Amino acid sequence: MNQQTVVCQGTFDPFTNGHLAIVKNARRLFERVVVLLLVNPAKKPLFCVEERKALIEEALKRANIQNVTVDYDGGLLADYMQKKGLTVCVRGVRNGRDCEFELENHRLSRAFFPSLQTVLLPCEPTWADVSSSAVKAACAAGRLPAAWVPANVAEALKKKYPALQIF
Repeated sequence: MNQQTVVCQGTFDPFTNGHLAIVKNARRLFERVVVLLLVNPAKKPLFCVEERKALIEEALKRANIQNVTVDYDGGLLADYMQKKGLTVCVRGVRNGRDCEFELENHRLSRAFFPSLQTVLLPCEPTWADVSSSAVKAACAAGRLPAAWVPANVAEALKKKYPALQIF
C-alpha cells in the first residue's frame, strides 16, 4: 500500500454507491483519501455543499471506511492540491466518454499545477449506468432503485421528493 494521500474530487450531488465504490477502491490503494467537494457554479445543486458533506461523511461511517475525510473548496482542483501539498487525484470512470472527459480535465489541471497526477479507476459494471444525474432524473420521475445510493442519501432524497418510491 502506498503511504500517500489521494484526492477524489467531484460535486457528488448526490453521492451514489458508485462514488462510494470508487472511494473504497482508492482507499485500498492509498493510505488516506480526501473526498473533495468542488463547487461548480454552472450546476444547480440539489443539496448544498454542507448537506453533501454531511451525507458523504455518514455514508462513509455506515460503510466503515477508515482514513477518509471530506472537504470542500470553491476554487480549482489544482489550487486546492497545491495548497494542501498533494499531487495525486483519483477519478472514477464508467465508460469511454468519462475517460475522455477526465483526461481533458487532467490536462487542464496540469496547466495550473504540472506536478498533478490523475489515477483513473474503472467502476464496477454494477455502477456503469449510475450517475448523480441519473439519480436526480429517477427522483424527478418518482422512482429510485435503492441500490443506487447509500441508505442515508435515499432518506435525504425522500425528504426532497416526498412522493418518491424507493424500490
